[in-house]
Amino acid sequence: MPSELIIALVVLVAVAAHVALYRWVKFKIHEGVILQFLRDAACEGAPDHHHADAIAAHTKMTADRVTAVCRKSAVIQADPDVENSWRAGGLAD
Repeated sequence: MPSELIIALVVLVAVAAHVALYRWVKFKIHEGVILQFLRDAACEGAPDHHHADAIAAHTKMTADRVTAVCRKSAVIQADPDVENSWRAGGLAD
């Protein structure tokens, strides 16, 4: 196998790993920001669930990003009573 092909393959794998790691870290940061907002709001006496638009306004994320992160998260749960509303898991049932 020519050395150029091996180098290209190694670079391709490294770039793919970097992109995957970057996306995972970005998701975890956004998930943490949303969880912190939900927990802080619950401690201040606010309802334990918030609509994606309200979360987006307080976290400076887009509502679409908030919805995507909340759907993917294992810790953030959808509120069954209100569409596109989310709560931190373990706060209140």
